[in-house]
Amino acid sequence: MSDMKLSRPLLLVGCGKMGSAMLSGWLESGIAAGGVIAVEPMGMPPEFSGVAGVDVVASADELTDDLDPEVVVFAVKPQQMDDVTPAYRRFAGCNTAFLSIAAGKNIAYFTAQLGDGAVIVRAMPNTPAAIGKGITALYNGDAPDHIAALASQLLSAIGEVVVLDDESQMDAVTAVSGSGPAYVFLLAEVMTAAGIKVGLPPALAKQLAEATVSGAGALVAESDDPPSQLRVNVTSKGGTTAAALAVLMAEDGMAPLLEKAIRAARDRSVELGG
Repeated sequence: MSDMKLSRPLLLVGCGKMGSAMLSGWLESGIAAGGVIAVEPMGMPPEFSGVAGVDVVASADELTDDLDPEVVVFAVKPQQMDDVTPAYRRFAGCNTAFLSIAAGKNIAYFTAQLGDGAVIVRAMPNTPAAIGKGITALYNGDAPDHIAALASQLLSAIGEVVVLDDESQMDAVTAVSGSGPAYVFLLAEVMTAAGIKVGLPPALAKQLAEATVSGAGALVAESDDPPSQLRVNVTSKGGTTAAALAVLMAEDGMAPLLEKAIRAARDRSVELGG
């Protein structure tokens, strides 16, 4: 990422789990040099209390008339968008970019809500953004090059960015990477529970499961081998790993179950956009 920094305020609409994760990444990178104004009815999360350059208001009604944000980021639930977006129509124009991370809601939806003058891009980040390890899929639509570059810079501050050519891919992206961290967290959770059931003390089971999940993920990231080869590398014929994989790779094992889960997430994303 280059050293570009936002010179005007970044307006963050919603500072829940994902909004907070992104804000942490932006603050850590220094990209939000123009300051951040968060619109959050529940108040700022405690970790941002007193942080220089970060202000919070409870509603859009409290924003000053002369506010000229460089970017407005919608980080609220898609079910809330109909109620939230009209208050930000006043910022629509070539001087401000809109970035949405809401599942399902496409650019045509935001154009209808904000007006034809709004410059809108869509993104789907994930929660490792909070430590700069996220991956975000970005769709720029018809946004001009400088807005596309701005969005890419902003999202690069929280991790890796992939640019989509087809907006219809966003629902599948949401199912794989947007929701994906929860699947990994569940893996650590159920490994811990299983370890306890086979005789480990709870604290030790938790430590072993969590370190194994995070370490294996780091190995996938660092290795030139694909995950399938890494799996083969640790599987001895007739050994303990092979015994476990015989269960996990059975016809009714992990692969069909995860495919079913990802399809359910993809379909829900489509529904949310309706």
